[in-house]
Amino acid sequence: MVRTLEGVVGAVQHLEAVSSLENDPEVSKAKIRRTIELVDEGDGTLVLTDMLGDTATNLSLMIAGSAEVEVVAGVNMPMLVKAASSRGSMPLRELAAFIREYGRDHIFWASERRPARGSGG
Repeated sequence: MVRTLEGVVGAVQHLEAVSSLENDPEVSKAKIRRTIELVDEGDGTLVLTDMLGDTATNLSLMIAGSAEVEVVAGVNMPMLVKAASSRGSMPLRELAAFIREYGRDHIFWASERRPARGSGG
């Protein structure tokens, strides 16, 4: 998703993907923590994960308890594009809420209005 984002908007500073996690949760947690420290500019870090309840989200939530980190699960491309362009424009918690709503608002059933097959329409 990060490569796709950068293909659309160009390089994004202070954005990193943690795309593979280790079998050992402590190693994975350390990898996530290092990445958070790498991208944090002093105002906290927004972590976007693919799915609530998965390992990446659960480990990120553990880290969020001891740092200024907000975790939003269920990332989609509209969320990622908007997060890249909205960083620094609002406080971290407000950004997390905004990105969640933005993601929800940009999920569409694109073929919904297409006539059903065999309807003769």
